Amino acid sequence: MQVSSRSLVLSMIVACVLSATVVANTDEAKHTFKPLSTSGTKIVDPSGDPVILKGCNVGNWLLLEMWMLTIDHGKFHDEYDFQKNLADRFGESERHRLMEVYRENWLTPRDFKIIKSFGFNVIRLPFNYRIMQDDEKPFELRPDAFKWLDRAIEMAEAEGIYVILDMHGVPGGQSIDHPTGRVEQNKLWDDPIYAKRTAWLWKQIAERYRDYDSIAGYDLINEPYNDFSGDIRPQLRKIFEEIYAAVREVDDRHIVFAPAPLWGGHGFYGNPNENGWTNVAFTEHHYPGLFGSEPSMRTHGEFINTTLYEKQAELEAVQTPLFIGEWNPIFERLGGGDLMRLYFDEYGQRGWAATIWSYKILHEKGGHIDDNWYMVSNAKPLVKPDFATASVQEIEAYFKWFGTMEYVVDEPMRLALTRPDPVVLEFPEPAPKMTVPPHADELEGWQATDIGGSLAGGQQVTGDDAMTIYGGGDDIWNESDQFRLVSKEVQGDFTLTATLNSLEYSHGYAKAGLMIRTDTSPGSSHVMIHAFPSGTTALGWRESANGRMQEVQTDNHAWPIHLRLTRKDGTITGEFSTDSTTWRPVAKPVALESTDGASRVGMAVLSHDNTALTTASFENIQLEQAPSR
Repeated sequence: MQVSSRSLVLSMIVACVLSATVVANTDEAKHTFKPLSTSGTKIVDPSGDPVILKGCNVGNWLLLEMWMLTIDHGKFHDEYDFQKNLADRFGESERHRLMEVYRENWLTPRDFKIIKSFGFNVIRLPFNYRIMQDDEKPFELRPDAFKWLDRAIEMAEAEGIYVILDMHGVPGGQSIDHPTGRVEQNKLWDDPIYAKRTAWLWKQIAERYRDYDSIAGYDLINEPYNDFSGDIRPQLRKIFEEIYAAVREVDDRHIVFAPAPLWGGHGFYGNPNENGWTNVAFTEHHYPGLFGSEPSMRTHGEFINTTLYEKQAELEAVQTPLFIGEWNPIFERLGGGDLMRLYFDEYGQRGWAATIWSYKILHEKGGHIDDNWYMVSNAKPLVKPDFATASVQEIEAYFKWFGTMEYVVDEPMRLALTRPDPVVLEFPEPAPKMTVPPHADELEGWQATDIGGSLAGGQQVTGDDAMTIYGGGDDIWNESDQFRLVSKEVQGDFTLTATLNSLEYSHGYAKAGLMIRTDTSPGSSHVMIHAFPSGTTALGWRESANGRMQEVQTDNHAWPIHLRLTRKDGTITGEFSTDSTTWRPVAKPVALESTDGASRVGMAVLSHDNTALTTASFENIQLEQAPSR
């Protein structure tokens, strides 16, 4: 982002003032904290006055993530691999000592002063259960189990900053992703011993910190996403109740945050008050414009003006607060710090707590990086050791450097978050909704169906192998679908290919693609290879009638996107291509409950808003059927 000279001057003035304030604070008496609790949709102090928690995550400290250290994932997939390398090379004792040096230097009191200077009053503290417990002794605490949590709380308290304790990696692992500390370790869902271990560990934590007013709450399980498919909601509720009960045995004061799965929101928990739960708030992570959704002002405008209001209505219905544990708009071209300020203000107006990801990240070249995830980073280029070959002395020196390294601070962000009046951002006006299809051409050889009460759609036949389809519907998801399908009846093996030239943005989760469906009932089993408006390609499937859907997504791709759906020997494969030559499967083949009988095969289009239609353009539509045997 280009910053004007005036902005730089203002930034420097604010930085100097804030720096002076920070220095003055060091001479004040120890900060006092008001214990926090929930009241309706708000987090409040003992007087019942709302407290808006606004802050950041201090990631990569008590649980390492390789990308935040600029370490190649191919060399070390996760913290487990990283530490195993140290142990294999230098022995267990030296591994432990080196990691202590790392933790001593990654964050120090100066970091908490900087956090305070951004106008923040809370940190979310991600930690790995392994700093407290050895897997060989699953129901014992390490002798130094609380050393680093105590240290973090002490440094935060010195600056008047609340702490939310976040078990980022739980025993057994809650997802296959690296933020758990070890990839492919989602055992929490398969073996109840890991839920018991997690509950036991949280009980020890709650017993130690139950009298700490500086603790804002307990974030029990970070991102309980399993393998990013399937419905884990019944299991998650059961596990949450087990952990909640363990905490409440020793601590009835602190807020307990109930996490959302990847899909499905918090509705499966029911009303916490009616469940008899006290001081419970929900937590989820917001990343509009990232991880598959279009990085645009349109996306953020829709999220702020529609999604947040829908979420607010859900929370008001059950009188429960919300904590946005992770989020970050990232892109400078979309407003950068000013957009971040807008989100903080929107969250604050609703009484929601929010912590951005993340405070400190390293970059190879150093200095200010546009589209960054950090508040501070290294000012100079990294001179890092090769951890696979470097000596103990080299690695130790590098870890110690973290404590004294020169920082580059994201001053435009700090200015945006602390200035009295925010910069006003403009979002594009939404396009007028299409409620009636502009064309309703007759189809030859194909049948059009608006499934599940979808808004009546239409199509324009633009060639022998091409058509534009106008479809409505709320979703193709969960146990029941609502969308427009243009299909043929097929038996046996087949291959359907088509080029998807475009998909109009009616919603970030509008869909268009190729589908095989057992029948046209809303809950039919099916497989669908499709794209979102962002260009993200996905394979979704429902193996049995009225069952829960699953989905696997790829990265964003440029339009047009070529799609192929194949059934062979009872299994169905969905593939995509960017050049119509090299094909890549999105996920492993899927077998439906009925694969031998007649099925509906064709093009599916969803607006994700059943008050409007979206437009999808297909060409090169080819359906090849294997000869009957």
